Amino acid sequence: MLVMAWGRTYGLKYLILRPTNNYGIGQYPEKLIPVTVKLLMRGKKIKLHDEGTPIRNWLHADDTAAAVTTLIDAGMNSGIYNVAGGFEQKNIDTVSKVLECYFGEKRDWEPYLDLSFVREGQDVRYALNDDKLRCHGWRPQKNFDREIGQIVEHYKNNFKW
Repeated sequence: MLVMAWGRTYGLKYLILRPTNNYGIGQYPEKLIPVTVKLLMRGKKIKLHDEGTPIRNWLHADDTAAAVTTLIDAGMNSGIYNVAGGFEQKNIDTVSKVLECYFGEKRDWEPYLDLSFVREGQDVRYALNDDKLRCHGWRPQKNFDREIGQIVEHYKNNFKW
C-alpha cells in the first residue's frame, strides 16, 4: 500500500511481484525441501503441521526470475502481479517426493515423519491467480517432478548448514 501510495503521489514507477512458494537450489535452509534433506541427513524426523495436509503452490525460482524479465520486457512500469505457475500439492506429497529422491526408491515414509504438530491458524491452501502475468506471455517452464531429483541430490552433496 505504501508503494502504491508513493506511486500515485509522486508518479513513481513500480512493479510488485507476489510469487508462491519458490523451490530450487540455494534456498534458505529452513524451507521445506532443504530442511527435509537436512533432517534426513541428521537422522531426525520431519515435522509436518496438520498431518501434512496444507496445500502449497510450487514455483521454480528460475520461473519467478523469468516472470520479472517478462514484465520488464513488456514495458510494464507499475502494477502488482501474482506469480503462481499452477502446480500445487499437499506438503506431505512434497516431502514424500523428497524422500523418494533421497533414498532412490519408494518405501514406508512413516518412520521419517512426525505428523503430531497442529499449528493454530495454519493456512490450509496457498493459491494465486496469475492470469494477469500470463497475458504478457509468461508461462512456467520448470516441472516440479522433473526438477526435484537434482535439487535433492544437490542438497545431499552440498549441505553446509
